[in-house]
Order: sequence, then C-alpha cells, then structure tokens
Amino acid sequence: MIALCELEAQNIGILVSNQAIEKVMAGVQYSDLITLEKEESGKILALKANTLEMSKMATEISSEMQSIYNQMESDYIRIPLGNFSGNALLSGLGPNVTIRIIPFGTVATKFKSDFISTGINQVRHRIYLEITTQVSIVAPLITKQMPVVNDINVAETVLVGDVPESFYNLEGVKEITADDSLNLW
Repeated sequence: MIALCELEAQNIGILVSNQAIEKVMAGVQYSDLITLEKEESGKILALKANTLEMSKMATEISSEMQSIYNQMESDYIRIPLGNFSGNALLSGLGPNVTIRIIPFGTVATKFKSDFISTGINQVRHRIYLEITTQVSIVAPLITKQMPVVNDINVAETVLVGDVPESFYNLEGVKEITADDSLNLW
C-alpha cells in the first residue's frame, strides 16, 4: 500500500515540476545562463554564471508549481482489501480501500552543474535544476509527507580545449587482463 502511494505521489510531483519547467524554461539556452569568457585566440578562460537570471528562473518555476498545486484536486487510489493480507491468492479481492494523495506546494529549487569528461580535450558542462517538493499521503491509519526530487537538465554544452602533448588516465585502470600484465613465469 505504501509503495503504491509513494509511486503515485512521485508521479504527481514529477508531473507538476515538468509542467512548470516546460512553461518557464521554453527557449532558454546555455548562453542565457553561462557566459564564456575567452581570450583573443578563442581559448576559454572562464565560465561566468548569470546568477540573476538563474535566480529569476528558479523563482518563476517555484511560483508556477505553487499555482499548479493550488489548482489541483486530491488524487485517490483504490486498493482492494485483499492486497493488504500479503497472500497472493487474495490479491485483487475484496472491497476497495480509498487512499487520498494530497498535492501541496512546498517547493525548493536549486541550480547545480557538473563537468563530465567526454574525451582527451573535451568536457561536457551540464546545468540542471534540482526541484524538491512535498506530497502528502493520507490513508487509513497513516499520514505521510513524501519529498519528491526531480532533476531537470536545463542546458549543456561541450567545451573543447587544446589537445595535450601527453595524457594520463587519472581514473586508473578498471580491469587488468592477461595481455596487460607481465607473465613472470
């Protein structure tokens, strides 16, 4: 029962955050959030975040999610009483127990970014928004608030640098095969 309720709560939270992102972030590009500072030769010196624009977007998304939550009605799940017995033969049998899922608008947003190596001289810079919202589950004998976290990719680009004269894999060797090792006997 709890697993079904949590799944439905998660679906509601993700649906609301995706709707808000779709409305607010339409047409946003990497260059709207990050300015590449370059030298005359075109070599990238720094990445500067447009924090004012990012804060404005996060506020708009939170506000839009609040608005969507305020317009939503409670969702109901009906689970047959036999499912609570734990016996597979009784699963799906008996009268339905109604469980109420109440979406409400406690929303927190946080921009995050990461750099992922995509080659010897390439790095993918990804900016994403972590949205955390609370959804309440109200069932017989249980009331639970569940946080729902949704990471939305906002923008990304591949940064290309110079090809180095030498390269060392800092992540180390993942697996040593017979061809890679010395056979001493």
